[in-house]
Amino acid sequence: MKGNVLKTLVLAMALILVLSACGGENSGTKNGNNGSTSSTTTPSSGGSETNKEPESPIEISWLNFYLPGKDTATQKYVEELFNVKITPLGYDRSNWQQQINIMLASGVRPDYIGNTDLTFADFLSYVKQGLIGELPVEKIREYAPNYSAMVDKYDPTAWNVAVVDGKNYGIPRIYGEGGSPFLPAYNKEWLKNIGYDAPPTTLEELEDVLTKFRNNDPDQNGKKDTYGMSVRGKDTLGSNQIFNTVFAAHGIRSSGWHVKEDNTVEHVLVSEQARAVYKLLNKWYKAGLIDPEFITDDANSYRAKFVNGKTGMMDQMMWYHYHTEGAVGADAVKTGLEFAVGAPVIGPAGQMNGIVQGYKQNPYAIGADAVKDEAKVKKILEMVDRIATDKDVYMKVSFGEEGVHYDVVNGGAVRKAEFSDIAKSVSTVGTTFFKAADNPDMLVYEYSAEKQAYKEELNKSEINILYDIMQLVDLPSWTENRDAIDKVLKEFQLKFVAGEVDLDAGFDSYVAELNKIGLAKATEEANAAYARNNK
Repeated sequence: MKGNVLKTLVLAMALILVLSACGGENSGTKNGNNGSTSSTTTPSSGGSETNKEPESPIEISWLNFYLPGKDTATQKYVEELFNVKITPLGYDRSNWQQQINIMLASGVRPDYIGNTDLTFADFLSYVKQGLIGELPVEKIREYAPNYSAMVDKYDPTAWNVAVVDGKNYGIPRIYGEGGSPFLPAYNKEWLKNIGYDAPPTTLEELEDVLTKFRNNDPDQNGKKDTYGMSVRGKDTLGSNQIFNTVFAAHGIRSSGWHVKEDNTVEHVLVSEQARAVYKLLNKWYKAGLIDPEFITDDANSYRAKFVNGKTGMMDQMMWYHYHTEGAVGADAVKTGLEFAVGAPVIGPAGQMNGIVQGYKQNPYAIGADAVKDEAKVKKILEMVDRIATDKDVYMKVSFGEEGVHYDVVNGGAVRKAEFSDIAKSVSTVGTTFFKAADNPDMLVYEYSAEKQAYKEELNKSEINILYDIMQLVDLPSWTENRDAIDKVLKEFQLKFVAGEVDLDAGFDSYVAELNKIGLAKATEEANAAYARNNK
């Protein structure tokens, strides 16, 4: 009797469990068969599934510069397009370092690190701290094939940037105007007044032009109050943006590293070409061709002197600065200045060389926690791929809705006045915050036909570009001693131009001092890296 009761109880409990299970399956449904249809779909005759529940959005925290608005139109567009839920992590660029440090210290770990002000040193530091995850190149190529092809097209060496101890930790980042050279521009009226119908084409002609700009009263006011040129001594000493035309004419950049004829690498500012450059600049300085205030000139005063007729030449700008929509072009329109943009002059190097910034930039990255989630990695890379290479998506993310946030004028995008301030546009509409890359191929949709033609006219195909062979290559000794090395480079650049140090024995002593404080070791590392990356 007891045994039969026990069996009955067991059977009853089993039945209850089965019924409960069935009820659990159906409880999540909202319609169909009086609300009792199972969530499991029945295959159709073709074998495909119907009524399949949509996948849940993948959650992604996205770090970028500027402060984004909440649930902006662009964010909603991106979320719907890619089936993601984004937590935008932005910051005010005025004190970005402090804000990012606070963010990280509070435990926030971005899934995706996009366009930020972080330096290459920051990137390497984050890798060492375990904030950035390993990302095999094979995955990038698999999930972002179009983006990868774009990198291959413009600078395949960008794939080397994020490699640390043999492992890749980032996504190559490309600068759209990385191939545009710095170009010289001249006061057009002054050129005419000294007998030139066009800008100089050789270094000898340039010296003649600068001499006459100083001595031949080019503005015809009866005073000797003009100079040939100035430079941004206050903010570009020792950088790739100072005396560009003269350095390029000698076959070197004004900063960075180059490969010598014996196929070894050296820093350009200790080369024999640099010695020759400084000797010529010292000659010009003593002759009064260079404005003595170059030491304290910054970007604003440098530009103001040119557009207001104090100096007759500038060469720290690229084509888009000279366009009427650019900084120099717009100022020139206001002052009524007419200027002529020339090509880099030919000098001892025997060719027309132009210094470029280079396409490589500090890489994008995926957080150390996010790389553990394959679905998230795939989704991020798919987003990067399409946002950067699909015209419609690129324009929507970069500019917003055509006719609402921007208009297409003569083939190029023009932001409406109320959205011309990028920071405000990010906070109200969200445009540019999710922009994945400054794809050179997409710039043709941003520029008007006239502006694109102007670019092609100035960026002559025959210009041989000079880029830093060690751009974004980790040189530990350089990083460790950067401040000391930079101090010497800047200090002696001034002294060489001003003639305070002899350019024979004094230059040799300068090189020896640099080698002593870390340049020699950094040069060994540069040569090792060059050999490794060019096997």
